[in-house]
Amino acid sequence: MMFTTVLAAVDLAATPAHFVLEKASSYVAEGGKLQVIHVVEPQYVQYSFDPTFTGSLTRELEDNAREAARAQLAEVCAPYNIPAEQQHIVLGRAADKIHDAAQSMNADIIVVGSHARHGWRRLLGSTASAVLQGAPLDVIVARLPEKAD
Repeated sequence: MMFTTVLAAVDLAATPAHFVLEKASSYVAEGGKLQVIHVVEPQYVQYSFDPTFTGSLTRELEDNAREAARAQLAEVCAPYNIPAEQQHIVLGRAADKIHDAAQSMNADIIVVGSHARHGWRRLLGSTASAVLQGAPLDVIVARLPEKAD
């Protein structure tokens, strides 16, 4: 099946994004668009800050995280010739932001990678599982190799 708008959700920290982009690009119809999203978690989640703390340190950490992610995403997207306007860095809870982006860009399908290998998460990683639950459209989970680099 081929789709007009495919949203690839990539995790730049843990998941080899090129595997997700390779799978996602195989679903893009001629003349279609591959949109790519990476969600940066709020700093209070990563560093166990009180979520009501919104000082300049938190904003600076989040701004730095977004800028680093933007540069890394551009590097990952370069081999696929994905233009900057189709690369999205957002801040928030991954599943919610991926769902929101899919709806706002009228995506036909979401492609997300899964890399977890233990217990219940052996089937799906926590983000992939959360994206599947409540997704406003079909989701393809790209199974990542055990020893992906």
